Amino acid sequence: MKGSVKFMPASGTAQDERTVRTDYYTAKPVGGVRYGKYYIFYESMGFMLYADYNDVVWAYRKTEDVGRRLSFSPGKTESHSLMLVMKNGDRVGIPVGDKENAALGLSILQRRNKFVDIGFSREKEGKYL
Repeated sequence: MKGSVKFMPASGTAQDERTVRTDYYTAKPVGGVRYGKYYIFYESMGFMLYADYNDVVWAYRKTEDVGRRLSFSPGKTESHSLMLVMKNGDRVGIPVGDKENAALGLSILQRRNKFVDIGFSREKEGKYL
């Protein structure tokens, strides 16, 4: 049932569905995210969202203490996300699970897009947002 996956761009315009679908099925899965040759894929609201590596201008890892935020866990429970800022100014958050998945995701992104700015700083926030 390869045709059952519904693709939608996370930001920007839709790409050729055949190219997107081929990239998805050959992509490397890391946690709940798939890293293809041209796109990053992640599921949200019944769709497989994708972001073009070349549209990303800035990327960083965001960490949240889920236990404290939800007030049900006495221990530390961290959630990691990749935050992508696109050329058009959109911000895309991709939940990746743990720190290792986030580091690997940033590494893959940097290999696929040599011009992406990696890492968070207040100066970059002012520059890109």
